[in-house]
Formats: sequence, structure tokens, C-alpha cells
Amino acid sequence: MILLRVFPKTNLSDSWQRVINNLDKISNEHCTPLYISQREEKEFMSIMYDVNNIDSFADILVKGIPSAANSKKTRTITLLKPVFFPAPKDRPGQLERYQVALRVTSDDLVGVFSHMVHLDYPNDLFPTYAAYSFGEDDILVSMLSVSRDKIKGFVKKNIESQKGVLGVDISRIDMSKRLAPAEMWKKYRESKYLFKPYNGFEEYDFTEVALLTGAFPKDLA
Repeated sequence: MILLRVFPKTNLSDSWQRVINNLDKISNEHCTPLYISQREEKEFMSIMYDVNNIDSFADILVKGIPSAANSKKTRTITLLKPVFFPAPKDRPGQLERYQVALRVTSDDLVGVFSHMVHLDYPNDLFPTYAAYSFGEDDILVSMLSVSRDKIKGFVKKNIESQKGVLGVDISRIDMSKRLAPAEMWKKYRESKYLFKPYNGFEEYDFTEVALLTGAFPKDLA
């Protein structure tokens, strides 16, 4: 998985719509855009890709993205050994999606990652995927929570206190939209599940969470 950050020349809403309207220009048989998202108070949007040929992705990055997304610059983050999670059936109806980014000492990466994915999560706060990310951060986790206070308290108690954790950043995903065909995206998640859905859990498309309508929050300022 590769997370591509796109910094628009003009405004986010224009580039967001350009991406949705030009999927043929930013994808090929080796590189599939899975979903697009935008984090709170950020000047960029993110496109998650499934990539099986890095040279083919380079062609998209230098030839397709600049015109299709009207970008002024991009940044790429490689996500390694991603694992996905089914969702509790008894989860609340209203949830918000957050990105939790961890900086971890090298010797403790395996232990912290294992701790993260095997935590006993409540039904109103749980992960959707986790992966190693060797760039600005070391581990990225996507989580759903009923509120910011809930996830901040949980992270402080259960994650920040772990040996080797140098810092944790939490940011809300304001907007997200699936780009991949529904069945392909479903099979992709299922192929990387940490555990298969069983009694009390079910398959769940987390990109349907945090989809706002109207103007982007930053465009309202």
C-alpha cells in the first residue's frame, strides 16, 4: 500500500473533484486507487493505492497526477505489512474516523505494533487498519471512535505508555470516499484481515465514515 499526499495548486475541493473525475489517468493495471481522504486542517488530500509495480506507480506519479489532480507537489508514504480489521456488530451508529500516527524506537517496533493490533478494543473505539510506515512516522493506524475525547483518553492510557513509543499524533479524517470498485475493495480488505469476522464482528467499509457534504472545512474559513 502507498499513501500519496497531493498538495493542490488552488483549493482542495477543486483537486478532490478532479481526482474523482480522472480516475483513468491516475490508475493502471498495476496501480489501483483505493480511496481518497482529507485530514482536518491539512493543506493536502491523501489517495491510498494498492501497488504491485513501483515503476508503474512512478509513471502515474510524474505523468498522471500533476494534470489530473492539479497538484503543485506530492509526497509518498509506503505502508508495509498492513492488517485490516472487521468491525463490532454492536458498534454505535455515529462514528468518526481518525488517523493515529506513532513514532517508535527501532528496537520496539515489533512489540508496539503487536500490542496495537491485539489490544482489547471497546465497541465504540476500534481500528480499521494498521501498518508500518517508515517516513515521518513509524506506525499508522486508522481508527473509528465516538469522539475525540474518547480516542485521546484511550491512546494516552493504552498506547502512549508503551515502552518505545516516542510520540503519538491523532487527527480526524474530515472526508473520505471510496475510489476502487466496491467488490474489489471488499476482497482487498478481507485478504488482509488480522482475523476473519466471527460472532460479534462483521465486514465493514470504513471509507463510508467521515464523508461530509458541501464545502471543505478549510474552504469555509
